[in-house]
Amino acid sequence: MIAPFRAFKKPVLLDEKEHKDLKIKKPLDYSFMREVEIVPLGFSEILPASMYFPVMFGIQEGEIFPFAVLGVNQKNIFINKDGFWKVDVIPKVAQVYPFGIIKHKEEDKEEWSVIVDLVMSNNEGERIFEENGEETVYFKSVKTELTDLAIDFQKAYEFCQEIYKEGCMKTINFEVTTKYGNMSFKNVLIGNIENLKKIQPEKLYYFNSLGYLPLIYAVYFSVRNFKLFDLIS
Repeated sequence: MIAPFRAFKKPVLLDEKEHKDLKIKKPLDYSFMREVEIVPLGFSEILPASMYFPVMFGIQEGEIFPFAVLGVNQKNIFINKDGFWKVDVIPKVAQVYPFGIIKHKEEDKEEWSVIVDLVMSNNEGERIFEENGEETVYFKSVKTELTDLAIDFQKAYEFCQEIYKEGCMKTINFEVTTKYGNMSFKNVLIGNIENLKKIQPEKLYYFNSLGYLPLIYAVYFSVRNFKLFDLIS
């Protein structure tokens, strides 16, 4: 099971029987992201995220996925003192919190499940289920966002798998020194643009038609965004 990102303090799988009376109050700001250093990205987020954040690829339970680095030493440098983002790119996982999705893998079966952070349970919040067990209008709206996110994540996994098979990723180990502290990365992957010239023209055309080529370059050059860590106050 692919775990939820760090913002979740008490994540549970949402169950209509166990949580029939659950009420959730969404946070008014993004203070819950203050200690989050890394977040997973959907396919559509890779390019905009690479404008501000270092973007790389990691491996969890055999699955390659893109992620953005937001900070150092449990400090998200992109959240201001009032709990709002300093940049205009907000990761989708932060936008849907305190809900989220996780991926279950059993043999050849995969499915996405909804999770919720019970820390945000509040009697003044929104009901998830009606008295008869049906989903509320509020939660149906949330599920639409989560479904879109699951599709985006799945597309990101497929993108990663395809370019990895073609040698368009390479493993690196490196350390970063910033005014907020040091970070060490081991066995992470970045775009391998040197190998692009070895790919058959037909495959390059195929990758370009899917929008893969700009992403490979964007991820490769986004590592330079660690320099922003020393510029953002």
